[in-house]
Amino acid sequence: MDERNSGEPSTVVKWMLSHRDDAGFGDALKSLISYACVEWLRVTFGVQLASEDALSRVMLADLPAYPVGRWLEHPERHCEEIAAFCEKAKSGEPLPGVTVDVPDVLDLRGVVCPGNAARSRLVMSGYPRGRVLKIDLDEGSPIENVPGALVADGCSIVSREKKDGFWEISVVKPIDSK
Repeated sequence: MDERNSGEPSTVVKWMLSHRDDAGFGDALKSLISYACVEWLRVTFGVQLASEDALSRVMLADLPAYPVGRWLEHPERHCEEIAAFCEKAKSGEPLPGVTVDVPDVLDLRGVVCPGNAARSRLVMSGYPRGRVLKIDLDEGSPIENVPGALVADGCSIVSREKKDGFWEISVVKPIDSK
């Protein structure tokens, strides 16, 4: 796991090593990822976002070096990467492709079920109310599972459009909270 220049494990690594067998460790790692996203955006852009909003921005950027969506599916398998991400969050080095602006497209092609439904739900939880997000999905079960999960969360499917080998759905989070 990540170690500082002195050879000593970082505080995050020490915490992981001492709590890895605890019940709820996976959920704690998910929270840690969210708060690392908050910190990275705070240090980089000087804005304070809710953890859902910050996580949504990082996931929408779809960064190959930081596959946050994959980490969230099985966080216990990615302790080293999560620790490095948390340490890097403090650096103030910009995450390429991440902005405080909200992207309009989430590309989930190639993401297997149920990961695509989980990722779309996480992104929509931090997405602005009333704004439309286009989600690209593979053919097959994703085009049924993802819209179903989002509707269950109170979102509306505005459109479904068949493209060349994939589907694009437009989703809106209602303006009024229920």
